[in-house]
Formats: sequence, C-alpha cells, structure tokens
Amino acid sequence: MRRSGYPVTIAAEYGVRARLDGLLAAEKVRGVVLSAGPQWRTYGLPREEASGVRARWRTELQRLRTQGELLDTRDAVVEYGVRGELRARGWDHDEWPEAPEEAWDTGRWPGSRDGGYPERVSARLDGELVRRTVAACWATSCEAIAALRRWRDAHPGITPSRYRLGEGGREELVGPLAEYERLSARVTTTGEIWRAGLARGVTRLEGLARASADSAAGQQGDTTG
Repeated sequence: MRRSGYPVTIAAEYGVRARLDGLLAAEKVRGVVLSAGPQWRTYGLPREEASGVRARWRTELQRLRTQGELLDTRDAVVEYGVRGELRARGWDHDEWPEAPEEAWDTGRWPGSRDGGYPERVSARLDGELVRRTVAACWATSCEAIAALRRWRDAHPGITPSRYRLGEGGREELVGPLAEYERLSARVTTTGEIWRAGLARGVTRLEGLARASADSAAGQQGDTTG
C-alpha cells in the first residue's frame, strides 16, 4: 500500500546530519545486498511472475523498514524513531481529538525552544503518523499554550530565551520569567518529537551498523579459521 509523504524539517544538533549520512551510505549497500537475494531475482521470469516478485519485495522492504531491520533512507530512519518515541510516551493511538488548524501553522508554538540546533534534517513521513503526532502534541499542550499567550499579552516587553534552561537555570529565575518557564515546560512541540525520533533512529542505525560489522567479521573468521 502506498502512503503519502508529509515533509518535515528537524532542527538538530551540529554533526547529526553528517553522522546520519555516513551511516546511511553503508546501510544502502546492505539494502542492495538484501534485494539481490535469490527469492527476489526476476531475470528470465515471465513478465507477470516478475511483477509479482517485485511487488512482494516492495512489501518486504516496507516491513523491514517499519520493524527497524533495514533503515536505508532518511525517511525510514526518522519514521522508525518517531514511532518509537510515540510508543515510549504512550501516545501511539488514535484516540486524540483532531488537532485544530492553528496546530498546523508553520510558525513556532508558544513555549517552543529551538535554540541551539543549527542543523536542519529533512524527511518525508507517513501522513497518518504526522497527523497522530500533531494531535497528541496539541492535546497535551493546548492548555499551557493558551496560558502562554495570556502571559505574552500581560508582559509584552519581556522576551524569553529560545534555549531550554537546565535545572540550575530554572531555579535562578524569578517573577514572570519563572512563570513562563513553568508553562513552557508543559508544551511538547512536534519539533521535539521529530528531534527525539531522529535520535532514536540514528541510535538504531548505529546498532544495525555494528551488527553488520560483527556478522562480516564472523564470516571472515569462518573462512580463514
């Protein structure tokens, strides 16, 4: 089944994109090797039979990517990680109320903290996964967002930091900024979920690279030992 891709841009820490691209280069090679397995060969087959083999490979490829057994594209890495992040939060269900149109605005949500992330990583994710993520983030954050808007109306001359403070920094805050920090901590933006998903996906990709290297080393030992 073909799924629509929804474009997302992830604000990431410096060096993440280079590390991701390096890991993907090796994973793509592994994907080519898997696709060359004897059960996927079509050479010499009648056209209808070959078409069926290609369709089964596409289904298997989708399964491998969804299960995190093959993450050979940037989209697959991020999508696998985002699904894992939603599961970890208990958000991987469709009982969320539909997010309002304002939740899809391209601007930053009140309480968003995207400072300190100089790189941008783009991906296209399953549309239903994106819808669920937006709905979950909005449902769990909308009360705090409304309170932050009231805060901004009441304190038009104060500009909060775009960087999320550590525990020590939060303890030093007093007055209106302390209130802003308390409210913003209750906001989970989609950007946070994409970033956490990217981190989970890269971690999984690193695990696949180690497993592949160990397997290759084992095969070499069997040959020479």
